[in-house]
Amino acid sequence: MFVGRALYILGLLVVFFSLIALIMILFSNNGNLLISFFALLNGFMAMGIGDIVIDLNHRKKLENRSN
Repeated sequence: MFVGRALYILGLLVVFFSLIALIMILFSNNGNLLISFFALLNGFMAMGIGDIVIDLNHRKKLENRSN
């Protein structure tokens, strides 16, 4: 459960900071958007994997209680 929550929180932080960087790059003259877009994608993937891990652990706990 800790791994899922840690992945979700780290993904949320990466998304937040990459959005801030993306906004700052858009207002600069010669900014490279590629790194910020890949950071945003990486953050969304970490959030998704963390959510999947949390759901799997929750389902496993429910199955153990019913048996």
